[in-house]
Amino acid sequence: MTIPNQKTTKNPSVTSCPVWQRMGMLSLVISTLVASPLVAEPASQLRFDYAMFQDPRIELPDPITRFRDGTLELWIATLQSPESDLRQQAQRMLVWAHHRGLEGIDVAIKPLEQNLVQHDRRIVRLTAAQALVTLEARQAAAALFQQAQSDGLDMAQVAEPSLGRWQYPPMIEAWRVRVADDRVDRRRRLLAIRGLGDLGDQAAADDMQQVAADAHQPPDLRLAAAIALGQIRRSGLENAASQLRTRQTPATLVDRLVAVQWLRWHDSAEAQELLVQMAGDEQSSVAAIALERLFKLDPQSIIPMADRLLDRGDVNVRRLVARALAACPSPENLERLSRLVGDPIPSLRDDARQFLEQLAQSPELREPLLQIGRRLIDDPRWQVLEQSVILLANLDDDDAAERLVELLSHERPEVFTIAAWGLRRLGADRVLTPALEIARQRHGRREELLRFVPGQPDLDDQLAHLFEFFGQQRYQPADDLLRTFIPKDLTISRSRSAAIWALGYLHEDQAPDDLVEALADRLSDLDINNPEDSRIRRFSAISLGRMRAIERLPVLESFSEPAGIYTSIGYACAWSIQRLTDKPIPTLATPVSYDSELFLEPLD
Repeated sequence: MTIPNQKTTKNPSVTSCPVWQRMGMLSLVISTLVASPLVAEPASQLRFDYAMFQDPRIELPDPITRFRDGTLELWIATLQSPESDLRQQAQRMLVWAHHRGLEGIDVAIKPLEQNLVQHDRRIVRLTAAQALVTLEARQAAAALFQQAQSDGLDMAQVAEPSLGRWQYPPMIEAWRVRVADDRVDRRRRLLAIRGLGDLGDQAAADDMQQVAADAHQPPDLRLAAAIALGQIRRSGLENAASQLRTRQTPATLVDRLVAVQWLRWHDSAEAQELLVQMAGDEQSSVAAIALERLFKLDPQSIIPMADRLLDRGDVNVRRLVARALAACPSPENLERLSRLVGDPIPSLRDDARQFLEQLAQSPELREPLLQIGRRLIDDPRWQVLEQSVILLANLDDDDAAERLVELLSHERPEVFTIAAWGLRRLGADRVLTPALEIARQRHGRREELLRFVPGQPDLDDQLAHLFEFFGQQRYQPADDLLRTFIPKDLTISRSRSAAIWALGYLHEDQAPDDLVEALADRLSDLDINNPEDSRIRRFSAISLGRMRAIERLPVLESFSEPAGIYTSIGYACAWSIQRLTDKPIPTLATPVSYDSELFLEPLD
């Protein structure tokens, strides 16, 4: 298939647009393409489990939120209010309530359709349309279609995608006409192009190809048409794509993007050869699309390019290479993959390490991957240290314990916290003594090491994991250090919680009087001006039960009945009561709450 001839008459709306505006539009389109379907890079923050929250595990039922009787009827009546602001508010609330599970909203469709067609205020018509498409009101399709054609772009953007999804014939026909008409507003043409692409409409394919290949069309229209055509025609575009890439030298970025989008669903040998060429494109937005398709067709085809692509600056390219390396494991590819645990992008570091963990489930790959992990754990880069600790801990590499002890004193909180977590996961008794000594030293530097950076680990997290380690191993020499964390200090709630939880294991079934009294005080501390942290109270209750402090049964009962059991503290008390008396934990009914502060609700 050849590329259609370019049109000789240019679209005035395009040619009159200044060059800088068109380039800005192109940059925006390319940014969108790079981010989709490959998600824009978020800031990754590792989260690690704490043993104390799993032992015992407290799972409280989620409350059910209900609407008061008469709420729906009141809102439907408001749809006919003389106050237009009340009408549009009621329509917004119907959309919100539908997502919250309110049943019976279909009775609102008729008054909503009346507002859509008859009301003189545009905001009322628009919110009525939003409610109708949310309710999947197909019986209102004719009204929605009419308003979409006559009531402005906002209405079209609300109504037309749903009409297309419902395969409403007049909408499909209108879209087909619109795609080929340069006189139509660009944004309405985009709606048509995207809608027909989603439908896989074969009748629009030739016009889509014409728009995508036309250098005089706006870049966003061309690229939208290319994506749509790729959805519609999943074979037969190889020759057109090849010609588009070579019709001028060098090919423009938009031409290259169009060509690669055309081949996005192709699977022929010729298409695969073209995609390999495009994977080496200097523009990462082109390379990433080609690599995504190659990965689905044959991950092995990416491997010869891997070293060169890993040096690229674009994270989406490197992520796709990582997936290919993981799909084609070999000694060389494992080494390449291990390079990415030090990548500048946190989530890609996480992905690379998780790929290594998954591959280690294969018996023949486990030992080579352990060797890689043991090498990486001596790397000077903190990012690599962080990931290698997680890798070796998740692979239960007991030989790493001594190195983890060394890393407890690392300068970076990301490393010294993970090292403590890894020791707790490994549970190696032989390093308890040096770990306790380091915990004492770190506690001595508490003011220096506590950073209080939201979302980032610090000394509080490190000590919490170490204290869990001591508790799990019933390490009695830690008793005196752990007891110093009982007095109130709201700045170190995680390490205090872990210390109290660990003391319950160190004194399991023993209940020393002084410890019991101290924990009962923590549980009971409801100082109106400075109450104890809820986690401290929770684990104080659990440790009282674990130590079998039967004399504190009245205190536990006071916080477990009748409504307290629906809180983590109350449930912890009930758990301890069961341990002390064999009284079963009451069955928890699902709590019910009612939405309040709605814009209109019935009077009680």
